Amino acid sequence: MTALQSMISKLEPLGVYNFEEGSNIYNELCAYAAALDVHRENIDNALRESFISTSESYGILNREKVIGDSRDSYTLAERRNMLILRKCLSERDFTVAAFAEFMESFGVNSYRITEIPSQYSITVKIEGSYSAKDAAWIRNQIALVLPAHLNAYIYFGGIAWAQLDAYEDSFSEIDALDRTWQTFDNI
Repeated sequence: MTALQSMISKLEPLGVYNFEEGSNIYNELCAYAAALDVHRENIDNALRESFISTSESYGILNREKVIGDSRDSYTLAERRNMLILRKCLSERDFTVAAFAEFMESFGVNSYRITEIPSQYSITVKIEGSYSAKDAAWIRNQIALVLPAHLNAYIYFGGIAWAQLDAYEDSFSEIDALDRTWQTFDNI
């Protein structure tokens, strides 16, 4: 129901006003209704953007900016999932399992964590293809969350897909090399 319909339905039982199109009352109510409908749309949009699960634009973007940078290279569903995972972390989440969830909260799905408690160090080898900007952002996020007493060694391993594409080899040429996935991971 629009604002105009709502106002007319509430005022009609009074029997005082003429609601015919073109009348002064009708025109005045149309003017109020136009503004109220726009206001309602703005309220609905603000409400939608207030929650991670329903936001579609500035609600997601503002939350990402609080963390660091916009993650617009990911789908909206992935961005929501990363933000929800990030919000679930607490001060008690400094275990390797919790760190794994943290890695997923900014889109890193393939990695290896090696912990050496006696040397107060942790090594993270991140696999996959990331731009220099994304790699720097990931490195910064890891540094922000790890306890200060740990030495963190962060490596981005594997060859990037962009580098593989630069060879311009066909699938048949690559397949003829008869390499395993492990071999590709170690390139």
